[in-house]
Amino acid sequence: MYFSDEINFNNNNDVEEIKEYLKENSVDYDLPDKTFVIRDKGKIIATGSAEGNILKYFFSSDEYQGQGLMGIIYNSLLNHLLENNYNSFFVFTKPCNKNIFLSLGLKEVYSTSRVSLFEGGFYNYQKWISAVKDNLSSKSGVRGAMVVNTNPMTLGHKYLIELSSKKVEELLVFVVEEDISVFPFKDRLNIVKEELKDYKNVVVIKGGPYIISRGTFPTYFIKKKDDMLDIYTELDGSIFAKKIAEDLEIDIRFFGEEPIDIVTLNYNNTLKGILEDSSIDVDIVKRKQIGDTIISASYVRNLLKNDKVKEAYKYLPKATINYLNSEKGKEIVKTLQNEKDNI
Repeated sequence: MYFSDEINFNNNNDVEEIKEYLKENSVDYDLPDKTFVIRDKGKIIATGSAEGNILKYFFSSDEYQGQGLMGIIYNSLLNHLLENNYNSFFVFTKPCNKNIFLSLGLKEVYSTSRVSLFEGGFYNYQKWISAVKDNLSSKSGVRGAMVVNTNPMTLGHKYLIELSSKKVEELLVFVVEEDISVFPFKDRLNIVKEELKDYKNVVVIKGGPYIISRGTFPTYFIKKKDDMLDIYTELDGSIFAKKIAEDLEIDIRFFGEEPIDIVTLNYNNTLKGILEDSSIDVDIVKRKQIGDTIISASYVRNLLKNDKVKEAYKYLPKATINYLNSEKGKEIVKTLQNEKDNI
């Protein structure tokens, strides 16, 4: 009978051992929150890890497959998640591993030809989409959508939203929910809601875990690193087009034009194709400029970082300025100024 052991991150031998095991599977190991392994005669034969509520690094040695090792690892990780108050969790994996995770009781959210997303726990896609629907009125015309990070919200975001809202009867604004931005999600959401409170046909929505962030998309199972963006975009775009847009009857999605960041430009172009293949219109709006400066959140963060707070104000709406003048906002500015690099 096999048992799982927790990797001690303070033990260099433990860490090197798991690194070597995963290297045999062409995987680079970055220290997650928790890693469990199963050993036979002192040798690692299976492993799995958790980073936040994302489960990853699931592997078992070929000669031990079919012996229920993934179930043992999974149960250990599940206990870890429950102890840390995570009420839902996700697994990104290759489609060839579908049956393993289905057998563990996880639900398939969506699969492309190259990646599958599974979920487990007490919260799931159906509950999320039902909660979103409860906050919407019956559809009465063209319903549009956009996804924004607002790190922080700028006049560029406001311009994009205002212009887009004039082209549809109702505009859904999804704010990316992952807390990997300098500005915490709750604060970003509140700023957007405050700034848009007088826009009667705009509904601000928590992005939830189904608007997938590039920052939390695990890539350990992707052999060719050049494929990472395409695989991520295909999954993110397909979930939006095939599930979210269908369930919410979204007719058109708006994007801000991307003249600077090549990665974002490629993402937008790929996403455009996926949406149009699902009969969802795409409208790419030219970015707002002040003088020769294209307004972007990264430009604003750089001004804040370099103690040019007053200069940053001319690119920001009232709600963001008020936030920056609050005690919490001042702490964020200090954090930016103490960082070597912007997030």
